[in-house]
Amino acid sequence: MKMVEEEKMRMVKKARLAVEACDQELKDKAKEVEALKMDRQRKKQNIDELDSIVRLKQAEADMFDLKASEARRELERIQRIILAKSEKSEEDYVMKVEVMVP
Repeated sequence: MKMVEEEKMRMVKKARLAVEACDQELKDKAKEVEALKMDRQRKKQNIDELDSIVRLKQAEADMFDLKASEARRELERIQRIILAKSEKSEEDYVMKVEVMVP
């Protein structure tokens, strides 16, 4: 009977150790989960910051594109004015030359 009792005690002790090991593993896994959650949150914040920077840079690019378009239109307008004045100047010159030459 004593051997059965000792065997039962060893089994109980072994089971208790297994439960304690499982409890410790569970605590370790919980710590890992928390660390992963924190890492995930940090990465999410980084992504949000990068998205914000991308939106800002896109707005800047759009603004510069608009300014470039405005500058091109202004250049075309000035070129038309220069061409018109050049043509007018040439016409005036031709008229003056015709008046001078009988």
